[in-house]
Amino acid sequence: MRREIEFQPIFIEQIGFHLAAVPATIPTVFRRGMSKANTTVTLPEGASLRRVAEVLVDAWEAGSHRWTNTPLQLREGHQPAPPVPVPQDAMELFRLLDERRVNYLLVGGMAMLTYVQGRNTKDVNLLMSVAALEQLPELKVEDRNDFFARGKFRSIQVDLLLTKNPLFKIVAEKFATIHSFAELAVPTATVEGMILLKLFALPSLYRQFDWERIHVYESDVKTLLALHKPATKPLFALLEKHIPPTDLKELRKIVSEEQQRVARAKDKFTN
Repeated sequence: MRREIEFQPIFIEQIGFHLAAVPATIPTVFRRGMSKANTTVTLPEGASLRRVAEVLVDAWEAGSHRWTNTPLQLREGHQPAPPVPVPQDAMELFRLLDERRVNYLLVGGMAMLTYVQGRNTKDVNLLMSVAALEQLPELKVEDRNDFFARGKFRSIQVDLLLTKNPLFKIVAEKFATIHSFAELAVPTATVEGMILLKLFALPSLYRQFDWERIHVYESDVKTLLALHKPATKPLFALLEKHIPPTDLKELRKIVSEEQQRVARAKDKFTN
């Protein structure tokens, strides 16, 4: 049966970028949520940061700029290809964040790859404060509003969530963990933090009819729910302070239907 989504057409801040988050030195009290169990993921504990660079290059190789005669190209003309991500640039970004003790959190597609396998992503997503952003002047901001920014660190595209948004600030403070790469430890959003950010973004994406990202974000949420089975009641208790009731109702449907589907599959295929 096809599920109908009915987000009401009210105004909310547009979600213009992917989602990211904070602390380079995280107090133990904030290291909450799912543990980093040894599972088959693209970026497991102990992997080199060079693997992060390889993910970005892989996404560039599969990018739409490599295609020919697509409907978009025929309609708008051929667009210049983005620069190829340089592996050393990605490694240098995280080295500088660590060296300067910048408070940040890895989120978005790269953070997803610490929990799942195979998801594609073409940029690095970070959640941080404006003050933290100012500690990294090498990151050239190209666009910015109150809650989001987009910039470049050399050849690497970086999308930012800013903690002026109250929910982003909560994620930064209460849903952070550490993911240890071979070279250094990277503060990363927990499973619950990732779900919060993606659910928060979905109503705006529906209003923009951004079907590609709707599919990606819903898929991320469903995968995290299926693999890690986090408690969702506390997450909705947080979201209800930041999302209109009509939107919250639709988000509850998405999560509930996925939880029921997973339960049915378990009963059907394990008995």
